Amino acid sequence: MFWLDLVGAAATLAALGFLFLGGYLAALRLLGSEAARDPLSLAIATLLLATAEAVGIGLLLGGLGVLRFDFALALQAGLTLLLLLGFRKAPVDSGAGGVDGPARAIARRSWEILCAHPALSLLTLHAVAIEALRGLIRPPLSWDSLMYHLLLAGTWLRDRNLFPVFGNIPVNYYGYVPANGSVWFWWWMAPSHSELYVNLAALPHWLLLGLAVGGVARQLGARRYWPLASFLVLLTPTVIRFVATEYVDVFVAAVFVAAAYFALRWLREPAWSFAVLIGAGLGLAAGAKVLGVFDSVALAGLAVPLARGAWGRRAGQIVAALLVAALLGSFFYLRNVALGADPLAITCEETSSGPENANQPTIPRKNSVVDLWEPMIREGQLLDSFLGISRPQSQELGVGPQAFILLLAALILPFGFGRERWRESLLVTGQMWAQLAFWLMVPFAKSHHVFANVRYLIPALGLAFAGSVALGEKKGVRDRWMEGIAIALLAQGMLQLHAEMPRGVRLALAVADLGAVALALSPGLRAFAVRRRRELAVAAVALAILGAPSLTRFRVADRARALGQEFTAHQTTARFSAEAWGWLEEHGGHGNVAAVSSPNNYFMYPAMGTRLERDVRYVNFNAANHPLAVQYPECQPRVDPSPQAWIANLEARHIRWVHLSRFPRFDFPLERQWVDANPRLFALRYADDGNLIYEFLSPQPPP
Repeated sequence: MFWLDLVGAAATLAALGFLFLGGYLAALRLLGSEAARDPLSLAIATLLLATAEAVGIGLLLGGLGVLRFDFALALQAGLTLLLLLGFRKAPVDSGAGGVDGPARAIARRSWEILCAHPALSLLTLHAVAIEALRGLIRPPLSWDSLMYHLLLAGTWLRDRNLFPVFGNIPVNYYGYVPANGSVWFWWWMAPSHSELYVNLAALPHWLLLGLAVGGVARQLGARRYWPLASFLVLLTPTVIRFVATEYVDVFVAAVFVAAAYFALRWLREPAWSFAVLIGAGLGLAAGAKVLGVFDSVALAGLAVPLARGAWGRRAGQIVAALLVAALLGSFFYLRNVALGADPLAITCEETSSGPENANQPTIPRKNSVVDLWEPMIREGQLLDSFLGISRPQSQELGVGPQAFILLLAALILPFGFGRERWRESLLVTGQMWAQLAFWLMVPFAKSHHVFANVRYLIPALGLAFAGSVALGEKKGVRDRWMEGIAIALLAQGMLQLHAEMPRGVRLALAVADLGAVALALSPGLRAFAVRRRRELAVAAVALAILGAPSLTRFRVADRARALGQEFTAHQTTARFSAEAWGWLEEHGGHGNVAAVSSPNNYFMYPAMGTRLERDVRYVNFNAANHPLAVQYPECQPRVDPSPQAWIANLEARHIRWVHLSRFPRFDFPLERQWVDANPRLFALRYADDGNLIYEFLSPQPPP
């Protein structure tokens, strides 16, 4: 495994390197001379286009049924080389220094900003480093990550396609959700065929979100203080808490605000590059979450009427933006229709939610904030969810006291900028109000879900911070006041990040602190680090790759304990099956696993293992054995039970392990009766109060 882990780490770095290099080269080609003049626009476009390339390649190969890492890497490498060859044949005016000149400008400008705001920089980098280190040494722990985002990515990695994952409630619905985010996670899992690095997948979009919010502030007139808006959103508690999880809210917020930034540019300058980038951002958002569809329609519906002049050029650009958005955003909706469901698989959602919680297509929807307005006000949940007060066994963080900046900005921005930027302020304000209205009327908020739903407002919060900073600069607020307010708000966010810090993170921070102090005290050491910065960077990468096997051994050994005792955003029911998954990690080998739980199949993914070595699936118990949930009445596959059909289906899937689990106070699934009735076929290998693992002694040998 030592060499396998080394290769996995190197392959992950290579894949990500090609993605970001391809995004950078595409941004240079698209922006042209703008790339040299504006490092901020180039950085935003680079991260946005890198994401678009990753998702686009994943959708293409997955739609063709050949979603393989070697094909994906070859395509991305080929695209990158093609873009590079294009530069050599027909150079773009990208400024002095050739192709790498704008990249050096980005690095130089970034360093200047960090040095100009040392307190804000240290607070922000410290917070994200803690979350990233925790993500690196812990397995995925958050609810949606385990329930479906990683189940989708892991299953697609196994099956090499983008078909809906088949399963009992609620997998029968979550297999049909838009999943651009899971395609992005696939790129972080496929190179190493593991979950080792996927907790870091949101970091590029965390950075993109900060840059895009700063860009919006700049477009609203904040020429000096726009970085303050970036720092404010980067350390917003509800943002930082999800930066080391496989939730897609940071992804959606980042690509959407990037689209909003280029939409603000497009209002004044009808450039084809801006139109394409708007389409890329909106398409990525719409294809990642249904919320992204609403946000995208709201942005486009305001941006087009607010634009002025040059309609001969703008008409073609609008068509181009719509085409790019459709290519990146429509795949999962069209796939659902092609497979016999409606675009949103509403029937499956109603079945998975249960009749009392089913969200009917009405406005306001059942169990939304508006529907539950009176108890939410009476019990204080609405206010608490924004202030960051968490319920027990939860680390879900709201926005903190700075939440009221959102409401203040939404009220005063249209009146604060005058005629000079009224269109820009109206576009930004309209997005904030649209997202607030959606949040109040649509998402499920019952049973404390309102605490988790604050993350849906991340784009609106970013726009509010951007508008507030720009308005402060316009009103002539003094430097010290601006910086002081920003530091105070970030410090409030830090106070809310009180999760238990693992020992490994503490040790890593201790080493980093030691190095920082040594550099501060030794001018000679600093001079050496500057002279040998390239060699030290190469050495750091080499050490990171060489350390991958040790990280893997630790993660494998610690996985069951972490799943049983820790959580990232909120406590999950994974703790009920953690020891059983640990047994599979130690004894299951590469044997295929059939997993079913009572009353619902919330967590199947963890049984795949750290290296995704086991094929884990729900095996149905009827003779029809349709491969898609929508082929069953009301999208419910558990009908017409037959023990003979179930055993035949187990044999057809070459199952070795049968994992039956239950929630407290529920009986084991029906399959337990059939297992007990066939002792010659099933041997009990593991048992605890909520889990049974049997070895299926099939007479048919596996392939």
